[in-house]
Amino acid sequence: MELRELFRSRLENAEIVPDPSVNSKLMSKLARREFMMFNPGRFNVYYLGSILVAGIAAAIILSSGSDTSAIMTDDSLKTEDTVTSGIPVDTRQDTVAAQTIPNIVTDGNTRKAISKSITKTESSSEILKDQSVDNAEMTPLGHADVLPAVSKKDLIKKDLPDSDKLMNRDKGVEGLFVSSVSEGCVPLKVKFINMSGDFDSCRWIFGDGGSSFEKAPEWIFDVDGEYKIVLEIYSSGKLIASSSSLIKVYPRPVANFELNTKKAIIMNDEIHFINYSTDAVKYIWDFGDGSHSELFEPQHKYRKYGSYDIKLIAFTEYGCADSILIQNAFSSSEYFIDFPNAFIPNPNGPSGGIYSLKSDESAQVFHSVFSGVSEYQLKIFSKKAILIFESNDIYIGWDGYFKGQLSNSGVYIWKVRGKYRNGETFTKMGDVTLLKN
Repeated sequence: MELRELFRSRLENAEIVPDPSVNSKLMSKLARREFMMFNPGRFNVYYLGSILVAGIAAAIILSSGSDTSAIMTDDSLKTEDTVTSGIPVDTRQDTVAAQTIPNIVTDGNTRKAISKSITKTESSSEILKDQSVDNAEMTPLGHADVLPAVSKKDLIKKDLPDSDKLMNRDKGVEGLFVSSVSEGCVPLKVKFINMSGDFDSCRWIFGDGGSSFEKAPEWIFDVDGEYKIVLEIYSSGKLIASSSSLIKVYPRPVANFELNTKKAIIMNDEIHFINYSTDAVKYIWDFGDGSHSELFEPQHKYRKYGSYDIKLIAFTEYGCADSILIQNAFSSSEYFIDFPNAFIPNPNGPSGGIYSLKSDESAQVFHSVFSGVSEYQLKIFSKKAILIFESNDIYIGWDGYFKGQLSNSGVYIWKVRGKYRNGETFTKMGDVTLLKN
């Protein structure tokens, strides 16, 4: 019998009981194999991996969520602080440099003013449009007084309607309102706009005794000085915030002048202008003939006779101006010629019409009263237009005689033409009554 068969016959019915440790090891190996295999009905490594991945993802989301919230909050504040007010005109816009405005945040008992940057585009044509100010150049900004329980939303308004857009508008530092100008010449018209958010009411105090409860009031300062503008914001009947700024109103000068003489002879005299202006530092003269001067008291010669309107503009150091215009400045000069309307001839015979002021005190010669006459021609006509007297010498008048005979009493026509020394010509006509004693 072979050895193999011997063992088979001997051990065929033998029972071998394994050691308990062998069973434990076997079951452990079987459990590990089951754990590494995917079985929807049993907990395995795939479920464990999913749980770990989900836990890590949740931790990352939670940790990054707080940072993202802070960033988003900060960005939202920046976005909310951005105001764009530009209107494209003539395809050109001027960008005003960024300035800052506070955001008032309440954190428990701690209030902190956080300055944020705002950028604003201002249309240059919008500035020119509002310059009919009359007066616009700078934007005053209020300084906020922080009061309890005031949020950023309560204080900042994102956009203005087109009708409220102002010349040179700028929120500036710590401001709750804007104004069209911060300084100018009296009378100064200023428009104010409340930049606060939701509120029940507001009150403006203009510093000159006046006040307003309108949201966007206009005010005229008619007396020069420095005025403190105060805006008070109310909610539920309580003052929640206030802001202030200064408006400077400058006085205007008084322009005044006169000529050195009222008997100026144009083309011969050098006209001297006497300046009586007050509170001015700069002057612009317009002599009416296209010539100008910036001297305090200029002198000027006119090249020809004419009607000249002379204007003086006086300026202060702040650019405030006043002007005075004298129309037809030389009309008051003593260049004239005139005649009496009646005379009584000397009945004792003709005198040839030669006269002087002393010799003709009794007005026996019909002659002119004149000044500045250089050329002269006088003619006397009867009612039937018959020439009865003529003279080219201003010192020879009509003595009332015609061909050696005293003319009849009645009305006669005179006509004179000539030229003044300044080059002005004249032609006049009238009537004279010849009387007899």
